[in-house]
Amino acid sequence: MNSIPMLSSILGLSFASGINLYAAVLVVGLGERFGWISGLPGSLDTLAHPAILSIAGIMYLLEFFADKIPFVSVAWDSIHTVIRPLGAAALALASTSKLSPELQAIAMLAGGSVALGSHSTKMGYRLLTHASPEPVSNSIFSVAEDFGVVGLVLLTYKHPMMATGVVAALLIGIAIALPFLLRVLTFLISGLAGRIAAWFRSPDTCAIPAWLAPELDGIGSGRSVYRCFARRVPKVARMRQGYLIVSEKQSYFAFRGWVRPRLIQVSNMAPRVDRGLLFDTLGSDDWSVYFTKDCSPGNQPLANGRGSVPVTAR
Repeated sequence: MNSIPMLSSILGLSFASGINLYAAVLVVGLGERFGWISGLPGSLDTLAHPAILSIAGIMYLLEFFADKIPFVSVAWDSIHTVIRPLGAAALALASTSKLSPELQAIAMLAGGSVALGSHSTKMGYRLLTHASPEPVSNSIFSVAEDFGVVGLVLLTYKHPMMATGVVAALLIGIAIALPFLLRVLTFLISGLAGRIAAWFRSPDTCAIPAWLAPELDGIGSGRSVYRCFARRVPKVARMRQGYLIVSEKQSYFAFRGWVRPRLIQVSNMAPRVDRGLLFDTLGSDDWSVYFTKDCSPGNQPLANGRGSVPVTAR
């Protein structure tokens, strides 16, 4: 087998496995069994065994329903953060079973990495849909993913050159989008952790990290520091984790830059707090931030240029 079909099998099957491992196994196994695809590399033809097809079918049905339920799908995807990359690595090993051990090891690493990338991207954008936890959007995304997996796997073995190009383009897209998706993932995990922590203690100002402490020397007295995430702050990427610093004279959004900490000055108007399930939102006309429930100003006073002003909730 020449290199292009082999590469297509490793990349295409790994990418599909990162989205839905059981669907990918089913398509390959059923395709081999019923003659939809042929010339599978290595020992992938073992996926057509009835026992493997039965187990993959049962797991696919479980995933089909779990994936349609908000928050249940988050738990399912979290568990599969380990399972999907390992499954993809095993499929990559099966694809290269006739090659040298060195190439098999490289294929396993590549397959697991590609699957982890597609899985992380899937989990990131699916978490975005849970900001509005209704079943319709989740079901649409889930069905689209299933069709995408079937199409990619069939393309991998029918037109390997085209499939390789498609996967390469998808990986480039992931590389561009992944920083934002990782910020979203951190944002939502922090929200869940903050909601749980708030059940056991009252919200309060947060401990000041070591990198931020020196930057506070030139800021006025009576300051409060709250960990938060940027919702709409000038020159700051969305969902960037940082700290809102409020003093009697001026307010800042501070975050850790590549080289040094950055402080973005924000208007010191008396903002309002919007209460949410996982986050409180604070902001004025030109900026707004999210607070986790364990580190939210709530109804506590925030200082501004006109003195201590109570933050109202609505």
